[in-house]
Amino acid sequence: MSIDILAFGAHPDDVECAAAGVILKTISKAGKVVIADLTRGELGSFGDEHSRNREAAAASKKLGLFAREQLNLMDGNIENTHENRLKVIQLIRKYQPKIILANAIFDRHSDHKKAADLISEASFLSGLRKIETYNDGQLQHKWRPGAVYHYIQDYFIKPDVVVDISDFFNQKTEVIRAYDTQFVSAADASAAGILNLLKQIESTNQIFGRAIGVKYAEGFTCERYIGTKDLMDLI
Repeated sequence: MSIDILAFGAHPDDVECAAAGVILKTISKAGKVVIADLTRGELGSFGDEHSRNREAAAASKKLGLFAREQLNLMDGNIENTHENRLKVIQLIRKYQPKIILANAIFDRHSDHKKAADLISEASFLSGLRKIETYNDGQLQHKWRPGAVYHYIQDYFIKPDVVVDISDFFNQKTEVIRAYDTQFVSAADASAAGILNLLKQIESTNQIFGRAIGVKYAEGFTCERYIGTKDLMDLI
């Protein structure tokens, strides 16, 4: 099995808020995308693990994902341990993605940076043959993605690359609203922070879009040089 994007999020809705546009765009071109949630987001101020499970399923359907995985790590206590790295490596080798998306390298929620470090390290180690992992009792082949990109979340981080999502922004908003307890019911309860977050996502996507002359774009930081065979491809 080989997919285009394996997108990791510390919590359900992390990926959707920061990278749903890129995911929708990829799937619109017949690409295969899988989201892997590290936790169930059980410590969130709104909803619980059961409601967030239902919402993640609804968001997955709106996105048109190939699959969604849940690693069941502890919310609020994501650790870059040997055991957790093996769980991530197993998923990377299972899906053999061309690209991995991961949490922001620095952010308001401590789980985000910890998840970024965990995914980054596991993505490299997944390419080492002597690290053995199994899927359904079968020894997995080593696999290292072509690139790891970190999306941008609550804190503003200068992106290394921005991707035009103008044609998919409205659809992205609908995907985010599938998380009813986080963005609909909470807003109805006058949770100003939630309302501001929705506005912030739009504003950030507009700022990134303006930089490349489009209406909306999503930004990412890179772990290595961005390569191209032709400078014209970067216009």
